Amino acid sequence: MKKIPLYLALSLTFSFSVLADDAKVELDSTTVVAVANKQLRPVVEVVGAVSVVTAEDIAATNSENIGDALRYESTISMENAGTRFGDAGINIRGIGNNRVAIEVDGITNAKQFSIGSYANATAQFPETDLIKSIEILNGPASTLYGSDAIGGIVSIKTWNPEDLTRLSDDERYSKVRLGYDGKTHGRVVSGLTAWNGDRLGAVVSVTHRDGKALMNHDSSTLQRDFGDWDEQTLFAKFVVNTSGSNNLSFALSATQRQNQTQINSFLGQGRFSRTTQLLADDDSNNFKASMDYDFILDNALFDEGVVRAYYAKTSFNQDSFEQRSSRRGTPLAQFRHFEFDQSNYGIELNLNKQYLTNSAIHNLVYGVEYKVADIKELRNGSETNLTTNVTLPSILGEVFPRRDFPNSQVDEFGMFVLDEIKIEDSSWTIIPALRFDYYDLTPTRDTVFDANGVDTQIVSVSEFDFSPKLGVMYEINNQSSIYAQYVRGFRAPPFEDVNIGLNIPIFRLKAIANPDLKSETSDGFEVGFRYFGESQQFNVTAFLTKYNDFIETKARIGVDPTTGILLFQSRNIHEAEISGIEVSHQWQINDSFSTYTSLGLTHGVNRSSDEPLNTISPAKLVNNLQWHSANNIWNVNLYSTFVAKQDRVAQGRSSLFVPAGYSVFDLFVDYKLSQKQRIRLGIFNLTDKEYWNWQQVRNFSEDEVIIDALSKPSRNVSLSYTIEF
Repeated sequence: MKKIPLYLALSLTFSFSVLADDAKVELDSTTVVAVANKQLRPVVEVVGAVSVVTAEDIAATNSENIGDALRYESTISMENAGTRFGDAGINIRGIGNNRVAIEVDGITNAKQFSIGSYANATAQFPETDLIKSIEILNGPASTLYGSDAIGGIVSIKTWNPEDLTRLSDDERYSKVRLGYDGKTHGRVVSGLTAWNGDRLGAVVSVTHRDGKALMNHDSSTLQRDFGDWDEQTLFAKFVVNTSGSNNLSFALSATQRQNQTQINSFLGQGRFSRTTQLLADDDSNNFKASMDYDFILDNALFDEGVVRAYYAKTSFNQDSFEQRSSRRGTPLAQFRHFEFDQSNYGIELNLNKQYLTNSAIHNLVYGVEYKVADIKELRNGSETNLTTNVTLPSILGEVFPRRDFPNSQVDEFGMFVLDEIKIEDSSWTIIPALRFDYYDLTPTRDTVFDANGVDTQIVSVSEFDFSPKLGVMYEINNQSSIYAQYVRGFRAPPFEDVNIGLNIPIFRLKAIANPDLKSETSDGFEVGFRYFGESQQFNVTAFLTKYNDFIETKARIGVDPTTGILLFQSRNIHEAEISGIEVSHQWQINDSFSTYTSLGLTHGVNRSSDEPLNTISPAKLVNNLQWHSANNIWNVNLYSTFVAKQDRVAQGRSSLFVPAGYSVFDLFVDYKLSQKQRIRLGIFNLTDKEYWNWQQVRNFSEDEVIIDALSKPSRNVSLSYTIEF
């Protein structure tokens, strides 16, 4: 597709032309972020590609989940697991699959894990009504965030009491919101209250959601899937002012979700050609408890700091009920059960110190953290011959119960230091940083895991690594600057790759452990230009990241000459390379109109085979044209999303489905009923375009009939009503 060079040319031409003609309307250039330095810094002083999604953005676009909140980020794609499981993870610059760290108030999210078609423990995200901001740092971030962040970091902040009480005339603030989401026929009722006294503040929120299965495009000729789900979230945060500016906070968050799905689109297709019924009953629970102590203590070692301790537990229970016939026509009923539990607990200390030397101002940030993850997984199942009514604890030769990896404990220790050095009487800022990580994986086998075979090898892993970073910024003038940085990334071999234990005798398939699996490392190079004028902002970033020993999960390695069994094993790819350019431009045209445009263009290649990386999303350009009335009673946003055809695909043994490029337009209208009441209407896919998300379909062959069932929704609406008091 030849449109992307045109997209880029138009974006650059438009941006540079309007830079020369500033309207005199002030933009907020004082936005502060913490994700880049683990310290609040104005975004204009950050070295690196950072973007922020605010609570206002989430509300204005009727975003009812994290995928909605991030859909207009040109460098981000959601990894999706279909009607039943939904959004599975986040992909930044073509890197996903647990390589992007996701933190909520500094607490690491549980890892995503899937096995086969019937089991998927997806990434868990907080309730959108609780989100104050989402900060995104593109590219390797291991220097500050450790092994999880080789692809980037998404840092989500929830509300504090003082954030909300600032919105009211006194020390109390309350809000009730009712919402409807057309793409799932979803409904939401959310209530939140906050108060902030001299010594004690609190936020308490309760949210209930329910809905149906995600609707694909109306043009699909397949039977529709049906779903029925509900979700409840309870959130509480208490902040105690212990003395002066020292605050002790306690936070609790609990979410439970139940989902029943009737999957019809797969019936009679491919491996489900003899399936007559497929039902699913899933539930998940997510619990977090944390304690933070923010303190100021001016001494020789630090000025201020925060210590955080937390515990988090995520669990999944997924049941699948399938009726099908055997190759000989025997009617069968198959039951599959999947359990996944991950507990995380840890402690973290971050300290800040500003000091002067003869020629520079130093902002020193350093810290230490220790965290532990306990991961358990179990699959169970049975098959009933409906003619003889005999039930056996096996399906396709797999005997149940069984584990696909041994119970595992992961211990991680990290310490880092970052120094932001502003050279006096100079336009230069230098930011060196260094992190040390130690990673220890300890598996424990039991009789359930030995169902894979007592000869199945398991291995422990102990790794350590140093991740340096060096950033440089030059301030051209008060409005513009250029920067460059080098960042090294590190990712230790994950539990599911080291000790996979899959064994299906009837298909003569077996996955084996890899005791020689190495840690992934990366070397990232980035240069950028940033302009902040009175009415316009412009950013351009170019990057190149080289990944060494990239881990390919469950790769086909050949046939065992002794047994004739086809073997799979996670292995290291010698080298992969990802490069690209990111452009954004914001223009306050006048008092009523503004526009924001962003472009993400990424190129990836497996240097071992000289083939494209299929994890790379096609180029994406997003524009938002915003208008508000003089009295701010009306606000209108028109979002235009342009995505190129995916023209670089490694086809492998069969031709993959390659979706066409597309243009989608979404309209949002916001009306202020009164000082405390607001209603918002969203109309999505205005032109009723049929299109597909590459990250959802990139593993499907072009002749897969079920592709229709993976198309994105037709034109649909959302509605939200909010009252504050």
